[in-house]
Parts: sequence; structure tokens; C-alpha cells
Amino acid sequence: MLELWAAIDLLRGAVVTLKQGKEAMKTTWGEGALEVAARWEREGADGLHIIDLDAAFGKGSNRETIMTILKRAEIPVEVGGGVRSLSIAESWLESGAARVIVGTLAYKEPETLSKLLRMRGAEKVVVASDYADGKVVTSGWKVRQDVGVLDAARGFEATGVVNLLVTAVGRDGMGTGPDLATMKALCDSSRRLRVIASGGIRDVDDLKKIEYAGAEGAVIGRALYDGGVTMGKAKAALRRNG
Repeated sequence: MLELWAAIDLLRGAVVTLKQGKEAMKTTWGEGALEVAARWEREGADGLHIIDLDAAFGKGSNRETIMTILKRAEIPVEVGGGVRSLSIAESWLESGAARVIVGTLAYKEPETLSKLLRMRGAEKVVVASDYADGKVVTSGWKVRQDVGVLDAARGFEATGVVNLLVTAVGRDGMGTGPDLATMKALCDSSRRLRVIASGGIRDVDDLKKIEYAGAEGAVIGRALYDGGVTMGKAKAALRRNG
């Protein structure tokens, strides 16, 4: 069954959701990060997907808050945002993260990615393949790489990557539905990658379509916060779907 990861994006200590990865297009949610993490765990999330946006934008860190979540959570937590060195990746894993998410690092320093995979094992690493108009974007979604998302996925698979987080940045936070065509193309072209979908998810029907496309997991953000998706109903529907 499709794994459901609850997104917790942190900006200056607050829980936010962005539209299209843009800080200027943010919604701040009232609950604190610790309360939100406890709520998504209580409601049945398979894991927590935490992104330190301050670190991603190179403007600071939410490390203390994330460390507290790691200590309290009883479900897997994956951490990303600003993980641009081997030492940062290692520190999150040593602090209790089940998986660490690397984006910019994977594209800029493939040898460092390979070393991390060897040292920690592929299951502990998630490579983020964020894309806009078919091309990969990095560095807090500000730099466009000259590589398509499908070609990038093939390269990562050859390197030994197992977990690939694919985010349609143009749909992220917009509630316009996931990019199912790209998702299906990625899943169909890979034998070993576990594709995790993100961006544009509105409701349970979108989750069913993502699962049908071949993805192993989904990261749910705005739809959880505005009530478009509840964990309990989503799990029940996916069980029936399976």
C-alpha cells in the first residue's frame, strides 16, 4: 500500500506551506511544529517528512525544533533542507532521522552522494528530484539544472539510489493535482527506484492515482492542513483500492 508521509515545512520556527517553492507565497499554520508532528503521528501517518526551509534558503536553521521531533516521534522521520555536505547528512542520521534527503548535493557532488550511499546504505538516503517544466531545479528551487527529471532518475538509479522523491514544483502547494504523466513515466522506466510523489496532491483520489501510476509513497502537505486529505480516510480508501 502507498506509504503516506506528512509534510512539515519549517520557516523561522513556524509550520508553513509554500506555493511553487516560493517563500513569498507562504501560508503559516497556527499549530507549533511539535504539536503538528504529534497530530500527524496520532492520525496514522507512516512517517514525517520534515524540511528545514531556512537551511534550504541559506538563511538559518530549525535544528533544535527538528531534534526535539526526532526524540519524540515513534514513526520514521526523514529530514531535508540544506543538506549540502556529507557531515550534515551524517549528523541527521546520527541524531535519529530514519532517512536524510539530499537534493543539491546529489547533483553538484555525485561522488559525495556515492560515499553517503556506501557508508549508510541506500535505504537511509532519499534523493530529491525537484523539477519545473521537465528540468531539475536545485539550491532552494532557484537554480535550473541542464538535465531532465527522467534522465536524472536514470543516473541516480545507476549510482545505487533506491529512494527518489519527485516534486513537481509548479504544482506544489497549488492544489492542481499531481503530475501523473511524469510519475508514470518515471515508475515505468525504473526497475529499482522507489518513487515518492510530491506536489499538487488534493484528495484521496489523487493518492489512488499516484499508487496506480506505480509510486511507492506520497508526501502530503497543504491537503493535510486544509482538510482535503485525512490520514484515516486516505488509508481506508487505499486499502480498498488495493
